[in-house]
Parts: sequence; structure tokens; C-alpha cells
Amino acid sequence: MAGLLLLIATLLAFASYTSYTAKSAIAASDGLNWATNVCSSIPQFCKYPHEMAYTAAGLAGLWVLMRFVSAIRD
Repeated sequence: MAGLLLLIATLLAFASYTSYTAKSAIAASDGLNWATNVCSSIPQFCKYPHEMAYTAAGLAGLWVLMRFVSAIRD
């Protein structure tokens, strides 16, 4: 369970970073690059990169808490 939680947190963190990078790449260029394709196919992906990062941080914190409680039990 803890491993799955860490995997989901890592994937969310990577998705947030990619979303933030895509949003910045569109603003900095003429709009004809990989970021335009990503943001046009999944518009919600580029609108809320910070919320994904907050969720990833929360899940990572929950993973740390689970590992700490597991270490105390042992």
C-alpha cells in the first residue's frame, strides 16, 4: 500500500512538472511545439499544475507518516 502511494505521488509530481513546463513553453514561444499539443488535447492538465503538486506533496507526506508508524510498530 505504501509503495503504491509513493508511486502515485511520484507520477503526480512528474505530471505537475510537465504541466508547469508546458504552460511556460507556450508563453515563451510561438505556440507550435509539444506543449501546444499537450495543452490542446488535455486543457485541464495545463490549467492547474499547482494543485497536482500540492496533492503529490500531501501523498508523499502521508507515505512518510505511514513509514514512520510502521517503524514504531516494529
